[in-house]
Amino acid sequence: MLISGAAAAMSAVTTGIRRLFFKKEDYEKMAEIQAYNRQLMTATRQKDQKTLQKLQKKKEYIAKLNAEISKKNLFTMFGSLIIFFTVYPLLAGVFGTAAVGVMPPGLDIPFISQNHNLGFYGWFILSFFGVGSPISKLLGVSMTGGMVDGEKKSKDKEQGEEAG
Repeated sequence: MLISGAAAAMSAVTTGIRRLFFKKEDYEKMAEIQAYNRQLMTATRQKDQKTLQKLQKKKEYIAKLNAEISKKNLFTMFGSLIIFFTVYPLLAGVFGTAAVGVMPPGLDIPFISQNHNLGFYGWFILSFFGVGSPISKLLGVSMTGGMVDGEKKSKDKEQGEEAG
């Protein structure tokens, strides 16, 4: 329970950091970048020169947006890494290499379990990923460009613009 609790707490803190750094406008920028990249890929595949020229005019603007978002992503990543490399070694020192669980027969996951034994590292990783998504939903943060506070996701927004 301690390992799962620590993983949940770390996930909540890192998600909270992301929520502090990213505002609604940032998610809108991410959606705009994703829509641009989709249009660019489609136009490139179809060899649609007219659309490619139109998109080329927006390239500098999109690059600027991408730089802003990348900078914020870097800050959140470094904050998360600082937290991880502070908490994880402390817990690893407590639990060491002892098995904290057993995997079902036939289910050995590389780097997570060995010989059906689940060590601290494996349980921590499984717990961290297991609680990450629900915590993100609770705090209203999507890691894939979704909007905060139940707003439309970029794909829904794009489809609405095409229809209207």
